[in-house]
Amino acid sequence: MRTRVALTAAMSALALALVPVVGAGTAASAATTTSTAPGGSLQCPPGVGTGSPGVTPTQVNVGAISTLSGPISADFAPLVKGAQAYFDMVDARGGVNGRKVKLAYNLDDGGTPSRFVSLAHTVVDQDHAFAVLASSYFFNPTYFDATCTPTYGYNVTGNWAGPPNLYGSGGSVQTYDTIIPEIAYLLNQTKSKSLAVLAYNVSSSSGACQTAVQRLGAAGYHISYTDLKLPPINANPTPDVQHILAKKADFILSCMTVNGNIAMARAVKQYGLKVNQLWLNGSDQSALDKYANLMQKVYFLVQHVPLTADQKAYPGLKEYLTAMKKYQPAYVGTETAIQGWESAALIVAGIKAAGKSPTQAAVVKATNAMTTFTADGMMTPVNWTVTHVKATPPFCSAFVQAQGDVFKPVLTQGKQVFACFGPNVRNPKRVPPKAGTPGPRAG
Repeated sequence: MRTRVALTAAMSALALALVPVVGAGTAASAATTTSTAPGGSLQCPPGVGTGSPGVTPTQVNVGAISTLSGPISADFAPLVKGAQAYFDMVDARGGVNGRKVKLAYNLDDGGTPSRFVSLAHTVVDQDHAFAVLASSYFFNPTYFDATCTPTYGYNVTGNWAGPPNLYGSGGSVQTYDTIIPEIAYLLNQTKSKSLAVLAYNVSSSSGACQTAVQRLGAAGYHISYTDLKLPPINANPTPDVQHILAKKADFILSCMTVNGNIAMARAVKQYGLKVNQLWLNGSDQSALDKYANLMQKVYFLVQHVPLTADQKAYPGLKEYLTAMKKYQPAYVGTETAIQGWESAALIVAGIKAAGKSPTQAAVVKATNAMTTFTADGMMTPVNWTVTHVKATPPFCSAFVQAQGDVFKPVLTQGKQVFACFGPNVRNPKRVPPKAGTPGPRAG
């Protein structure tokens, strides 16, 4: 299993904040394209994580470090909202093994690397949180690794893989290779013959698109135009659109942010291009609400059950929508909030599996024995016995398309929204979903 293609926050951090990134959370690490990472034991080291900080007879205290303020906060703050909604739902049902799960500490790194490192010590040493949620472009795992604190969240930095206690939503290994067969399949399904590719000149943007150019080109797809050097601030893609028109490309792959994509879409409309588009960023409902006239028929890839899927076929989706509408209605359609929901579900599952007297090490051990974790049916299965160190096929996503004011699942097989593929790019063929995948089996 792999994590989502982490573009939204990573690129916004560079494009909006202009803060130099140093240490573990570098743009270079965010652009990793490997599908394996160093790793060893699936348990905490001997003598580490043996305590139960934050566990009382009535509750388990969880901490969070997120970017809640500053110019990039919109990309990161919603993770906590999704996690809080999940905890509220679980607590309303009586909690876990007789204890409520409480988000007791909600800390703000302000989009500053040094602040994140400081808060990592605060949440562990002063607040004594049992587990930690993290949503920051400046995520630094060093202290969480050293203390084997169970840590969950939004992997935009590429430095979650390896340690047994780090759980990036959807899997800790970040890789761009796994989406290339999906892109190839979409090219074939739309009968597109000529591909144009646009990205910013920062590795967290260009990494994914460069991988696509290399692998699709090697597989025989016609790449008619590329520009992977657009500036991340105030990019003007109009000249690119003019070149795309001249090259007669009929498909655009974009690794830009929503703002860049919208600027491109305006130019596409202005010059009357009839092209298919796949944006690797921008499937938040708030974007569609604001720019519906420019986003029509644009394709996206998501690794969760699309929010407009059949709720009878996907009861986990019904549970998500019901709880989010009750507890965090402003964030129902926010991708980062969905990752928060998934992360909270894994925290709860691990605590439950660890028994009535959970230690941090016990939660890590129990979680890393899970082979088909789906966040109660909201995502494709994650096998935590391997996904700390490698991504394994088949690789599955749901194709959605902006239609009217919603994102509709497309290219489905019956009511099965997930399309799964092996590594073949030249001739991508759908393969059966992994056992435990939510929804009906593809027929």
